[in-house]
Amino acid sequence: MRTDSINHWNIVAENYSAENNPGKNIHSQIYLAAVNELLGNINGKHILDAGCGDGFFSLELAQKGAIITAIDGSDAMLNIAKRKHSHVNIQYNKMDLTRTLTFENRLFDVVVANMLLMDIPEIELFIFEVARVLKKPGDFIFSITHPCFFSGNWEEDENNIKMYKKIGNYLDERVEELNFWGKTLHYHRPLSKYMDAIEKAGMYVSSFREPVPSRELIELHPEQEYHYRIPSFVVIRAKSI
Repeated sequence: MRTDSINHWNIVAENYSAENNPGKNIHSQIYLAAVNELLGNINGKHILDAGCGDGFFSLELAQKGAIITAIDGSDAMLNIAKRKHSHVNIQYNKMDLTRTLTFENRLFDVVVANMLLMDIPEIELFIFEVARVLKKPGDFIFSITHPCFFSGNWEEDENNIKMYKKIGNYLDERVEELNFWGKTLHYHRPLSKYMDAIEKAGMYVSSFREPVPSRELIELHPEQEYHYRIPSFVVIRAKSI
């Protein structure tokens, strides 16, 4: 991964880990519900958690009986993961996700990548590598911020209720600076770019989700009701054949 992207994540790692705790972060609960549904029963499966960050989801998978290899390019993130989310079924490794992965062919039953692909400067090689390390058949399940709507600003009514977004230049690939946990880089690319990369890697999309929060979640966080109007995330399952 390019040095500038990794440096940003090294700097914000502690803030990210503190604020992105899935127990209190409604956004992660929205997309992870769809990811977990697509994963199904993972007991005994060998799973690659690519872009594992601070390891919170690696731990969740391991607690369900999966054997996890977790990789990330950020030393700071991996240090947090080993400190906070260790488990006998998890092995954490540093790896550049924009280069060839150091795994043998057809090693994993599943590859998971949560909120990763829009944070790396190139996706084609990574997705090709996913197809290479997956068993045949195997599942690649990933979540991203919804590229159609992420960059648009909400328009509010007279009561400050978020109603809709104005979208422009959706097809133009670009790099944007974000500041959720500190400065990070976001690589905008249209959905067709992801679909093309999956197809070129010899996989096909078997499930496409635009998850919304559960009614129970909105009862706890009524201010987040706007997620029903425009989806904030995409969750995709691609299969190797």
